[in-house]
Amino acid sequence: MPLAVKKLKVCLIGCGAIANSKHGPAYKKYKSENPGVEFAGCCDIDENKAEDFKNSFGFKSSYTCIDKMLNEQKPDAVCLITPVNLTAGIAEKILALGIPLLMEKPPGKTKEETLGLIKIAELNDIPHLVAFNRRFSPLVRKLKEILDTELSGYKIQSIHYDMFRVDRNNEDFSTTAIHAIDTAKFITSSDYQKINFTYRDYPELGQNVFDIFMECKMNNETIVNINISPVTGINMERVTVNLHDYTFFLDYLGYEINPIGRLVVFNKNKIILDITGDDTLDGKESFEKEGFYFENKHFFDSIITVVKPSGSLRSTLQSVEISEYMRNKKSEYVFLENNL
Repeated sequence: MPLAVKKLKVCLIGCGAIANSKHGPAYKKYKSENPGVEFAGCCDIDENKAEDFKNSFGFKSSYTCIDKMLNEQKPDAVCLITPVNLTAGIAEKILALGIPLLMEKPPGKTKEETLGLIKIAELNDIPHLVAFNRRFSPLVRKLKEILDTELSGYKIQSIHYDMFRVDRNNEDFSTTAIHAIDTAKFITSSDYQKINFTYRDYPELGQNVFDIFMECKMNNETIVNINISPVTGINMERVTVNLHDYTFFLDYLGYEINPIGRLVVFNKNKIILDITGDDTLDGKESFEKEGFYFENKHFFDSIITVVKPSGSLRSTLQSVEISEYMRNKKSEYVFLENNL
């Protein structure tokens, strides 16, 4: 239902591929449901990208200078969709101005960068959200709902998470792998207690190409195994969850295998639930099924109704720290209270 509240003025920073394919369509849908929202300004260092984004998604003005946009528009909220190496620096500026902020993951490449953002956000009590879209995808939300309500009396025994990609041999893959780390943490509602890492290098494919195998124990004793391979024959993310007499198979958009995603729940070898991304209420477009619509909706609704969004910087700190361990090919991670 549309929110009958004050007008919300939003600005966007970063008009690249993800903004165009995922966030922009989410803004258009949100605007159609909430006519009071104003998408005031979008900014990119490439003038043509900013102007094209403005025209495609109904923004009023385009900019190439962040400061000019913020000074002229004085937004109620900012969405930051920039490359990883730019996110922390720009986020620090926005938070220091006291403006509510949605930022793409990861908020910082390092624990130290993320702690700096946490300090500013918490000191000034600035509403914010880190856009780990798996947390907001409809099938992951459904899985979590069942675990937290219908099966809340059981402890999760184990989770197995596979993340496979094709030809991702030219970049720091830890900034994508962080999704698997964070989603397993989200599903278990627990921090990691200990992780043993194993790596397999492929120097013939690139300088930093390697598989990552993680054997994990959570603070609530759930056992989690995560297998991450950036160069395989398929793009896929698949999660298996076991607890007592129940097993869940979740394809978070199995891409070529299952492009719309699927959640199947078994109880004693009988299927008790079998749904796809097309069966959920969010919608049938990729930006809806992958969680981009709902994360933006949750953020905008929270700002309008003066409620803190879930998905805070602090909730992502351990995921950032573990991805940094992975990037540096550490062999072991051990949870310490003062780490977080």
